[in-house]
Amino acid sequence: MLIVCLGLWLLVVSGQVLVAQVEMDVAPDVKKNENVFKGYFNITDIGMLIGSPQNQNPAPFSFLTFNGVHLTEQFSAAFGIGVEFPSGSYMPMVLDARYYFRNTNFSPFLQIYGGYALALDDNYSESYWYDMASSSMPYYYQEYEPYVARGGWLINPGFGIRSIFGDNFGVVFSVGYRVQRLYYQAGDDRRRIVDYNRLAMKIGITFR
Repeated sequence: MLIVCLGLWLLVVSGQVLVAQVEMDVAPDVKKNENVFKGYFNITDIGMLIGSPQNQNPAPFSFLTFNGVHLTEQFSAAFGIGVEFPSGSYMPMVLDARYYFRNTNFSPFLQIYGGYALALDDNYSESYWYDMASSSMPYYYQEYEPYVARGGWLINPGFGIRSIFGDNFGVVFSVGYRVQRLYYQAGDDRRRIVDYNRLAMKIGITFR
């Protein structure tokens, strides 16, 4: 009887040691995932806004950096700012929301951001033909009227993939559809509107 009790005691002790060892092996990975997908993060990406080959600027450069927080392990919100060149130079300021399908290092996600692009350097000129006909000498002349850029609204839904390497660094790839409207003003009563519809392809890095 004493031998049986001693054997059971040894079995229990060895089981507790084994469970403790398994917990030590698993704990670092669990802790790692909890740390990666909470709190502050930054995503900085570059890419192109691809349009028709007949556009004056068929694939302008785009740079955006987002600073935000994970509201949950799979949902994040951020503020973004950058520089783009759909026509002249613009500085977009946007709010960004992303939903990650999995709480893992490798996860697809849905994204939407929108806001306003401030005009930094852009202009537009439109020509007019004036009929100055008179009874003695009819004639025409051409005149150009400059329009000043006022910026415009934009929205960009899309999807992408996030891949995390280590605790604080990762790579992000995204594809979206950009809808953007730019306003140009000439004088007090004349305004021109230009709409852009582009395929936004971006690659970037993320860290926290």
